[in-house]
Amino acid sequence: MKAALYKGIREIEWQDVEYTPPAPGYITLQTRSSGICGSDLHNYFGEWKPSLERAAGHELCGTVAEVGEGVADIEIGDLVTAECFSHCGTCHYCVTGRYNHCANRKWFSGESHGGFSEYTTAHVNSVFKLPDMTFEQGALVEPLAVAHRALAQAKASYQDRVAVIGGGTIGQLCLAVAKAIGVRETLITTKYPQQADLARDLGADHIVDITTTDVKDVVKDLTDGMGYDAVIETVGTAQNFDDSIAISRRHAMIVLVAGYFKPLEVDLRSIVWSEVNITGSNCYGFSGMRTDFDVAIDLIISGRVEATKLVTHRYPFADIAEAFYTAADKKSGCVKVHLVK
Repeated sequence: MKAALYKGIREIEWQDVEYTPPAPGYITLQTRSSGICGSDLHNYFGEWKPSLERAAGHELCGTVAEVGEGVADIEIGDLVTAECFSHCGTCHYCVTGRYNHCANRKWFSGESHGGFSEYTTAHVNSVFKLPDMTFEQGALVEPLAVAHRALAQAKASYQDRVAVIGGGTIGQLCLAVAKAIGVRETLITTKYPQQADLARDLGADHIVDITTTDVKDVVKDLTDGMGYDAVIETVGTAQNFDDSIAISRRHAMIVLVAGYFKPLEVDLRSIVWSEVNITGSNCYGFSGMRTDFDVAIDLIISGRVEATKLVTHRYPFADIAEAFYTAADKKSGCVKVHLVK
């Protein structure tokens, strides 16, 4: 079969690899749509250390092609997506409903190839069967689940003003979830015209172009100096961390969901002064009584979140090198780049 492997910094190649049947407890799916995530770009830029032996890719959708020994309730032909990790189900975190912190957490495909391949292997406990939806919608369940988790961590409600720092995929989906749950007011920061256009289409109440405007001044005017009730930081720089605190009211919730790839020097004095609550958001799991994946599927099927609006570019899997080149250059007009079959 074919799969895409990193060959070096800014180098990824579609090449022949060996197909291996799924191990016990795993399924193999024919990959029909796969999104390029910000974390994939960290690998592409050499900021994180990628595997050179197996294909990455975790925003995926496809149909089950083969089922390993011991797998129940999943059949060949089922439409599925998957979380990016598997969990043991028996450790302290799993049995207390926090399986995203599993002590034995592993990459969802084990030692096999992920979503940047013709056939993806996935552990059965990472797999979600999908209702009738398109492959493109199915590949957007994973990033939407990340966004839902972030809003759940923020404990945002209809009374709250929510600000999102960053207009990329996760930032836009956080905005979409905030609108879907009916928060009082939304603000998002953007850097590129396509991000502002999309945020407007998703219903943002306020859009701040950080290339021309200081978000702190905007929030001060909008809130009479009080600040926002919840801030979701999706970018991962020291400036954005400091801005998140600066635009928050006292006792606000700040959720960090960015892909941090190096230590940051930040100003902690205002945390002491304002007593803001800062927490992380780790992928997805249970948020309340339901998994973030189940909620994300419902949000898409119901039309409350039109996630496919994020997809600006589509490439055949064989053109993955060009797809990454586009995804890495926001001046290309991209928000979300999908590989399709």
